[in-house]
Amino acid sequence: MVSKTPILDAISDKKASNIFKKIASGKPNSDILITKLKLTRKQYYSSMSRLTQTGLVKRQKGKYYLTAFGRVIYDAYVNFETKIEDALTNYWNLKAIDSLEVSSGSTEQRYKIISALLDNQEIKSVLTRGEEPNSPTQAVTKETQDILITVPN
Repeated sequence: MVSKTPILDAISDKKASNIFKKIASGKPNSDILITKLKLTRKQYYSSMSRLTQTGLVKRQKGKYYLTAFGRVIYDAYVNFETKIEDALTNYWNLKAIDSLEVSSGSTEQRYKIISALLDNQEIKSVLTRGEEPNSPTQAVTKETQDILITVPN
């Protein structure tokens, strides 16, 4: 049985990750992958070895394919990358929320600040999990607006 660490190591390696994505997109030809990804043969085969040893990829009739396990991991990987991109897109708003949490008082006020700064519902949900006030659709108060105006961009 494979543990999490080798899988995470394999997909977090840039070269192996790029190969993994290309195979998932249906372009498993070795020569094309080596050329397009600008890899040496050693880099390519070393990465492929890691991907096959972890059970993410299999070789069949001279071509590489994702295993069923690999498809599940790929789906999780793509979702993970999307979440990271969303967080990076909202990086400065998240920093502003961190700086306001020290001075903000109530849970309701915190919720209003988060709602005002973020459009992404998934990130809002993560930050306010279990903290939603009774009426989350309330308008942002004058006090909250004053706080938000002082936040640098």
